[in-house]
Amino acid sequence: MGRTQAALQRRFLSLYHYLADVLPYTIVLWDERYVRFVRANRLLKRLSPAMIIATYFGDGYLWGLVGLFILIWGTPLDRKYVMVAFAITIINIALFRFLKFVFKRARPLYQAPPYELGYRLLDTYSFPSGHATTSFGIAYVLSHFYPILPVQIAAYSAASIIAISRIHMAEHYPSDVISGALLGVLSSAFLLPIFERILRL
Repeated sequence: MGRTQAALQRRFLSLYHYLADVLPYTIVLWDERYVRFVRANRLLKRLSPAMIIATYFGDGYLWGLVGLFILIWGTPLDRKYVMVAFAITIINIALFRFLKFVFKRARPLYQAPPYELGYRLLDTYSFPSGHATTSFGIAYVLSHFYPILPVQIAAYSAASIIAISRIHMAEHYPSDVISGALLGVLSSAFLLPIFERILRL
C-alpha cells in the first residue's frame, strides 16, 4: 500500500511539474518563435495593409454592420437573434477583460507595419485575445441560428482572419488567440441555451 501511494505521489508531482512548469514554458517558447517568424517573413509583411483592415473590422465594425443589416431587413425573430448575440458579446467582453486583469500578460513588442500605417492599442494586456473571443463567440451564435453552410463558413472565416491579424500585428501571441477563440465558443455554447429559454426561441 505504501509503495502504491508513493508511486501515485510521484506521478502526481510529475504531472504537476509538467502542467505548472514544462507546458507553460513550452507554450511561451512556441509563441515567441512564431512571432519572430511572422516579423521576419517578407511575404507576410506584404499582407500588413490587409491585416490592419481585418484587425480594425474586428474592433466591432464588421459584426456591428452584420447586426445592423439583420435589424433593418430581418424578421422579428431575426431581431431577437441580434439581441442574443449582443448580450453574449457583452458577457464575453467582461470575461476576457477579467482574464486579462488576472493574467496581466504583456503584449509582444509592437513593430510598425510597412508603409508606416498607424495603429492604436486598445489595452495593455495580451491574454486572452479580445478580438478572437468576441469574433468566435459571434461566429458560433450566427452558425447556431443560421445553420446554413455558406453562413457558417463566412462567419468562421471572418473570425479566423480577424484572429490571425492580431498575431500578424504583433499584438497577440498565438496562444492568446487560440485561448480567446476557445473562450468565445465555449461561453457562447454555454450561454445560448439560457437565452433561448429566457426568450423562448
